[in-house]
Amino acid sequence: MRPRPVSVNGSCLQWRKGGSDVKAYTVYQPYAYATVAGLKHYETRPRRTSIRGRVAVHAGKAELKRATMGLSDNDFWGLMQAVGGKTVLPLGAVVGTVEIVDCVPVEEIMHKLTERERVLGDYSPGRFAWVLQNPIMFEKSIPARGKQGWWNWEGDAE
Repeated sequence: MRPRPVSVNGSCLQWRKGGSDVKAYTVYQPYAYATVAGLKHYETRPRRTSIRGRVAVHAGKAELKRATMGLSDNDFWGLMQAVGGKTVLPLGAVVGTVEIVDCVPVEEIMHKLTERERVLGDYSPGRFAWVLQNPIMFEKSIPARGKQGWWNWEGDAE
């Protein structure tokens, strides 16, 4: 039986044999970085989630092109400023973990959003915001193959 992540200790996961997998979701960079760096407090999606607790944040392998982001020049540069001007971010890897503590319609939080938060999500009416807390960024990202939707991460490299 291979080791599985079971708890957080500082900035890395502890491992033990026979543990349960960690739920994970995949998101494009720079949004994955913004999440584990504590810059992004909501993950916006078209559907609700009932998942709560600590989950792994996976940065997808595909590089998100500025043209496909649908952002104006001001929003794009606002996003780059929001993630601290980082230009090289890991792809195809689990970059950290975050706790999901709630899931609410975006309409309930629109009045709370900062300008930075607005460029870090799609707050269109009818969408849902996963409320994120206690992010942990790994010192070294862990290569992994992501999937659409929720998936189980065993902490293994590809």
